[in-house]
Amino acid sequence: MAQSPVRIEDQVAKVADRLVSEYADRVPDRVVRDLVHDAYVPLSAARVTQFVPVLVDRSVRERLRRRSA
Repeated sequence: MAQSPVRIEDQVAKVADRLVSEYADRVPDRVVRDLVHDAYVPLSAARVTQFVPVLVDRSVRERLRRRSA
């Protein structure tokens, strides 16, 4: 029995949840979720979506690092 593929939006939501949890003591939830949204929007129309969650994660982490520097 084949499993249905996980939607990219669900994968990105998991990235957001993970980052919110990881940065909870330093950054408000809404800020992290907005950064995830901003990073995802340009990639949302990608034909190949395999790496979109990784790219979103890296982008948001970089932006959060710059904010705290």
